Amino acid sequence: MPTSNEPVRDDDEIDLFHLAGVLWRGRWVIALFVIVAVALGGYYAYRVAVPLYPARVTVALLGQQQQVISDIESVIAGGGTDVTAINTEFEVIRSRNLIGRLVDALDLVNDPEFNGALRPPTPRQALINQVLGREPGPLPPPEVTRRRVIDALVGRISVTSVRQSLAFNIAIETTDPVKSTEIVNTLAELYVDDQIQQKLESTASAIEFLSRRTSELQANVENLEQQLAETTEQSNVITADLLQARNLQLSDLRERIGALERQNASDETMADLLRLDQTQEALLAALATVDDARGRAILQQYNSNTLTEAALRNEVGELIAELQQGIDRNTVQISALQVSESELSDRIRAQSGTLINLQQLEREVQAARLLYETFLTRLQEASVQQGLETANARILSEAVPRGATSPQRSRILLLSAILGALLAAGLVLLREWKFAGFRTSDDLRRETAKRVFGSIPVVANNDRRKVLQHMKENPSSVFGEAVRNLRTSVLMASIDKEPKVILVTSAIPNEGKTTLAIALTRYLSVMEGKRTLLVEADIRRKTLRAYVDEEPEVALVDLLLGKHDTTKTNLYNEELGVEVISGSDGGGTNAADLFASKRFREFIEIIRGEFDYIVIDSPPVLAVPDARVLASHADSIVFAVKWSTTTKTQVRQGIDMLESVGANVTGLVLTQVDQRKMKTYGYGGQYGYDGYAAGYYSK
Repeated sequence: MPTSNEPVRDDDEIDLFHLAGVLWRGRWVIALFVIVAVALGGYYAYRVAVPLYPARVTVALLGQQQQVISDIESVIAGGGTDVTAINTEFEVIRSRNLIGRLVDALDLVNDPEFNGALRPPTPRQALINQVLGREPGPLPPPEVTRRRVIDALVGRISVTSVRQSLAFNIAIETTDPVKSTEIVNTLAELYVDDQIQQKLESTASAIEFLSRRTSELQANVENLEQQLAETTEQSNVITADLLQARNLQLSDLRERIGALERQNASDETMADLLRLDQTQEALLAALATVDDARGRAILQQYNSNTLTEAALRNEVGELIAELQQGIDRNTVQISALQVSESELSDRIRAQSGTLINLQQLEREVQAARLLYETFLTRLQEASVQQGLETANARILSEAVPRGATSPQRSRILLLSAILGALLAAGLVLLREWKFAGFRTSDDLRRETAKRVFGSIPVVANNDRRKVLQHMKENPSSVFGEAVRNLRTSVLMASIDKEPKVILVTSAIPNEGKTTLAIALTRYLSVMEGKRTLLVEADIRRKTLRAYVDEEPEVALVDLLLGKHDTTKTNLYNEELGVEVISGSDGGGTNAADLFASKRFREFIEIIRGEFDYIVIDSPPVLAVPDARVLASHADSIVFAVKWSTTTKTQVRQGIDMLESVGANVTGLVLTQVDQRKMKTYGYGGQYGYDGYAAGYYSK
């Protein structure tokens, strides 16, 4: 857990300064990648890439097609100018039919740029063919070659519109400026000619259709006119006025028949009322009700006593006879009129059908003549327009030869540099992300929240004897000053009590722990009036023998078994320059059990009284449990962490294992720090002994 004075880091935040530092540390890698990328890009731009020369022709669509004959659009429609029509024209230009005509016109089948079969093999292909003994295959059939050339040319031609206009550009890039110019100019001319040809073909097709249809319509008009003449002749010149007069005559006959029928009905009713077989009173009453002058005259005469009853009946009988005669006469007349009405009605019906047929024929003749005249007019207009066809587009600006636009060498070099930098930056960041060690004391302090006593530089020698020799011969070197700084930090770690027993351990082997213990013992021993002892507690590996020619005589196990007495034995080792108790195999005794024994506790108490400082070189914490047992006897625990090697997990687990037995790590030391690499990583000013303090020590 971080201490109270340590800032709490938010792992979700991106530290831009840290990223910048990582990239700065990898600047030489980035520079190397940029140089290589620029070299490759330059090789491609100057040696591999083939220069391409552009050509562009501008074509404009006409907004409104001009026609000499105003109505000819109904026969031959002009080109549209909406977005769909313009896009259609683009596809026409890139159509295989038009491109095929371009290929034939410029003989591009024999151009190696578009016909891959004519290109010589590349050096790589030639080498492969030579190694495999492969012979060149036969050329493909002409139609296959032409199809491939068309495909290649279609893929190279681009058609783009000019914004807010009806103009568009036809462009291409080839290896020859003259060829590029010829291709786009020829294509534009073929496109314009194709429009005219299409219109001529449409006009010819329309004229052929109109001629055939006009002839058919003319024959139809003549046929209908002949039928009208024959029908008129056969109908005896029936007119609508004559038919109307006969309709009036028929209506008059029907009115006369109706009047006679009503008269007969009235007379029959009167005759029925004046029956002679009824009584005198009834007869008089009937005479009073009938609407007839003669009946009223007879009744008047009877009432004036002019007529007797017999005379009355006689007069009424004569009246009835007259009524009956009128009824008979009307009946005969009605029958004659009905015959006339029937004959006249049949005649009118027949003449009406004939008149309707005549009128229908006349309308058909008029419609056929109008249609014939319309088609005849269109035929004459199309014939006139046939020689006046113009294209719906025109060439605004022809292409001219221009300089090469690709490869754009400066852009290729710039992009190569950018790609190289991005790739290198990605690798640097990936390496940093995968890195799990420590490079600075600050990193170690932030990760563990523990005190860091200092950083010990590496002595550039793999021979441990020469490392010891370097300590002796260069007491004021960077290494020596770093150990002195460590000594000061260890002794002043606690202001209440100066530590006497100092345990030096690490998480894993080969972290410079033994070298650190020897150096710390040496610099503690040089303090005036201070007696210092180095105890090699790593009895399994016995690392001290790698530093000296002869192993120290006094072994730890011998002292614990009472074979030697520290007060009567010379523990000083000339080569190490300190008093030393070396480790031993223990005669099969388990090291952890040995350090946990009562004898070892008593031994520690004894040497505490004899020495001012005791430095114990302990085995690694994660390797064996010895360090955790030894930690109970120590006043101060120095935990060594190898620079840029020991992982964070290993350090954290080592500290946790010590704290699990109640042992608190007093401080950590970053060992074997490579000063040269620190500068490479950009930490040159953070180490403390290689910059501003360089005047205080020797190499």
